[in-house]
Amino acid sequence: MSHIVFVTTEVSPWVPGGAGAVVARLRRQLVARGDRVTVLLVADAATDLPDDVRALGGVPGFEARSELAADSLASLVAEDSPDLIEFQDFDGLAFTALVHRPHTGIDTIPVQVRFHGPADLIFESIGIDPPGIAIARSMERATFAMADRVVVPSPAIGRLVEQRYSVTPDRIAVGPPPVPEPRRLELRPAATPVIAAFGRLGEMKGSHDLIAAAVPVLREQPDFRLVLIGEDGWSATAERPMREWLQAEAIPRDVAHRVEFTGRLVDDDLDRRLAEVWAVVVASRFESFSLAAHEARGVGLPVIVPELPAFEGILDESTGALVYDSTRGGLTAALRTMIGDPDLRQRLASAPTPLYGDPLAAYTTDIAVRHPRSQAGLATAAVQALERDRPSSPAAGSGRAQRALQFLPAPVARAAVMILPRSIKDRFRSVADWRVESERRERAAREDAVSERIAAGEFVQLDRPRVSVVIPCFDQGRFLDGAIRSVFEQTMGSFEVIVVDDGSTDPETIGVIDRLDSPRTRVIRQDNRGLSAARNAGISEARGELVVPLDADDELTPEFLDRLVAELDANPDAALACCWARLFGDIDAVWAPRRYNPYQLLLSNSIVGCVVLRRAAWEAVGGYDETMRNGNEDWELWVRLMDAGWGVTEVNEPLFRYRKHGISMSVETESRFEEGRSELVGRHRDLYSPQRLSALKRHHYPLLSVLVPEGFDEDSLQQEHLDDAEILIVAGGEALGNAVRAARGKYVVHWTGVDGTEPGTLDRLAGALELDPDLGAVTTTADDPIVLVRRWSLLDPDGPATARAVAIAGTGRQQLSTGGFPDPAWIVAQAIDGLPVQRQRPEEDGRLPRWATT
Repeated sequence: MSHIVFVTTEVSPWVPGGAGAVVARLRRQLVARGDRVTVLLVADAATDLPDDVRALGGVPGFEARSELAADSLASLVAEDSPDLIEFQDFDGLAFTALVHRPHTGIDTIPVQVRFHGPADLIFESIGIDPPGIAIARSMERATFAMADRVVVPSPAIGRLVEQRYSVTPDRIAVGPPPVPEPRRLELRPAATPVIAAFGRLGEMKGSHDLIAAAVPVLREQPDFRLVLIGEDGWSATAERPMREWLQAEAIPRDVAHRVEFTGRLVDDDLDRRLAEVWAVVVASRFESFSLAAHEARGVGLPVIVPELPAFEGILDESTGALVYDSTRGGLTAALRTMIGDPDLRQRLASAPTPLYGDPLAAYTTDIAVRHPRSQAGLATAAVQALERDRPSSPAAGSGRAQRALQFLPAPVARAAVMILPRSIKDRFRSVADWRVESERRERAAREDAVSERIAAGEFVQLDRPRVSVVIPCFDQGRFLDGAIRSVFEQTMGSFEVIVVDDGSTDPETIGVIDRLDSPRTRVIRQDNRGLSAARNAGISEARGELVVPLDADDELTPEFLDRLVAELDANPDAALACCWARLFGDIDAVWAPRRYNPYQLLLSNSIVGCVVLRRAAWEAVGGYDETMRNGNEDWELWVRLMDAGWGVTEVNEPLFRYRKHGISMSVETESRFEEGRSELVGRHRDLYSPQRLSALKRHHYPLLSVLVPEGFDEDSLQQEHLDDAEILIVAGGEALGNAVRAARGKYVVHWTGVDGTEPGTLDRLAGALELDPDLGAVTTTADDPIVLVRRWSLLDPDGPATARAVAIAGTGRQQLSTGGFPDPAWIVAQAIDGLPVQRQRPEEDGRLPRWATT
């Protein structure tokens, strides 16, 4: 039995709508199958709801509803973690939850989005662009990008989602909505022509198009009646109820008495009206599926449908539908044909209904949860896109306010944004942020300091500099001076700068590069060939034995070269020295990647791209791969260096300044992490073969480290089938701590005094830890249990600390506890220099990942 959560703004009958009908039917079918369902309804609803439907209330605004959904989902997940979460696609309801997946608690839970019909496409079909829709459009696009899977009603809609929203085919699954079982009515067609439209009135539903198309036929056929069955909707164009607009503006008086609006009909009333009609017409401008059309076919009525992806491959003459070309003229012709051709009507009515497939298939297949790197990159891109798409209205006088702030003394300028009345202060801050101004002043002071040192002749030309800093630049001239200045601020003096203009087209950038006249600085110009080629070109011209690939929008801290060159000198087998990053720009934080591990490097990159690299190592493996122009070129180089036998050494300090701004190439690279890894696997199939990966894993990152006492009989472990484990001998007083720090496994167990176990005990304990990344340890249920502990939790007091017993037999004399063996190399402060630390989780999958074995 699975626990499935639906997050929606509609669920019939409490909040009607097409999506609400789908959710209601899926809910009933899943419960009948034996699953448990919870519906989070982001809307006001009646108080007599069933226990599995929770009404959260209605709030105005797309972002507010999305935040309410995320908060409520987080509370539910904390109570009872579900197996699958499904969001509606429209209004960007999933946006906040997916942007903040770790905070919401769904970073390891599969999340799928069902395509009902995004507001983006609905308003486009109507032909209007109302205020605020840009926010919904941005949130919807991000939702499709961030979801683990998008469920579409048909292959044709899948192709639409792939092309329109750039969703890769592997993340699209066909899951038809649950169509009611066909129930043939006793049809008694009226003696005179009656055509019915079935469903809510609306512009997207083409109600006005149907009226316009039907008027000529109504005038030609004096006994023809048009019946519109369904609840009233709203006209976004006319800003009034749809029925009122149609009756007042669209239906001529001479035919008005033959156009009937019934309102919403159900059960016997609906059946009575459908039994007399000749055909049902769906005149929609956009549909994702149209339950109304399929219900009409289910009772044996012919239907008229437009040529839309929603009907492609499902409804045509072979399944009882007359398809027209989506124009009003085409619909007029279709109405005439349906009325005037009784043989066609009979043939369509007797045609078999479409075959839809199992609507519950989307709730049985495995879903690959996006990698944390992809989650983070996609979330960053989503937030930045929303800010870009958000309508803005700059405050009047912003230029004057900003200029005034620049020329005020620092204490006065700071006060200007702190002590003014709230209404003025908020407006002033919006155009004259003190933080921005203080950064401008600091930058100016640094520029002056470097200029003074250059003027004093401090930077004489060097024939053999120790380090060559290579700065590729493509249209990033506004940042280039800052990158170069950071090199001249180094406490180590033996360097040169090589700027590679990679075919810039931006006049500002070209001008900045033309004006470069700093000492020890050379410029190389080439046609645009991408970042890898630009780096290779610069390194090829470098005079130093060590090189630093520095992007034009990033900077070095003054100690970068000193600290990393010394570290590399102390480790002659290492190809490179790397460090942590100080994020600046849109984010102020420290990024602490996990410690280097050759096997884990194959799964995801943990090395910040700006390193001190031995030129000899770069030459030995052939440099950066110039065919990689979509990111991950540094990761691919690190993998080749590792495969060639080179090592990596680390300095756990934030010595590199990594600018986070806009939808940069780094953000795009993170957001397409899985695709990038697939590209890497395709280029290095031998290295990524299951055999090579398994061997590397056993050596560098086994699932288990089993600590045994000296003289231990290893035959007693045979029933554990330890094919992915290392065994470490514990001998002497301080040997346990030394063994823990020497362990390489993801999980560690002290296997001493063990009794009463069943075969595979350790594998089952490890499986329990793999399922819950927030657990620090699991134990057997004995009074003196066997304890399997996460190595991270042993070495870092801030690692996951919760322990949980699982229903597995076995006793032991364990001496391991979370946080019990602190190791400075594993401990990461929560803040550095007043900045929060964003830490990369120091673990990867404990078992060989599925993608590596398929």
